[in-house]
Amino acid sequence: MKNNTIFYRVLQLDKNIYGELVTDQSSLQKSIAIWLSGSIISTLAVTTFFKNLVEYLKEVVSQSSSQLPQEAVLDFQTLIIEVEEGFESINNVNSLITTQLFGFINVVVSVLIIFAVLKYFFRRDPNLLFIGIIYGFSSIPILLNAPILFFDSLALQGIVLVATSIFSLVCLGSGLKQVYMLRNIEVILLILFSGFSSLVAM
Repeated sequence: MKNNTIFYRVLQLDKNIYGELVTDQSSLQKSIAIWLSGSIISTLAVTTFFKNLVEYLKEVVSQSSSQLPQEAVLDFQTLIIEVEEGFESINNVNSLITTQLFGFINVVVSVLIIFAVLKYFFRRDPNLLFIGIIYGFSSIPILLNAPILFFDSLALQGIVLVATSIFSLVCLGSGLKQVYMLRNIEVILLILFSGFSSLVAM
């Protein structure tokens, strides 16, 4: 199956696509590549969004400095400087690699949690590789964050980031539902539990 066909069918929430992907021997490598690409793009997009947000806050503080107490203005300026320094550290290759490594660990934890919940709570017979493939291909919507790197509208950037994140979860739920014949409420609980538990584990 061609990559553009896979992307289209995943974004279309095709009801059979994940069942076909988990039986394709090349799917694991493709899913890892998709997740890694999406993770890098997402990191850069979020960084761009917060940089623009900081610039916006700097303008607001500058315009409102005469109306605010001097201490509050100094606190805001200090906070903005600290955030900007944090962004500077993200802009090097080593930090980007570290971010992706922690992201990969988080994915592994999420996959293991999904496996455990499917096996011990929902009494299914899960396959770790299948869950990994589903997780990777559900990252396809995250690739749609790429345009954020090329426009400056703060509101539009925020909308795109939220929309792609939600749609990625919808794709993950769709894949798990297809492969393991889950009910909607089981899918919702599984995603919520895996997301919360992986954050706690990190």
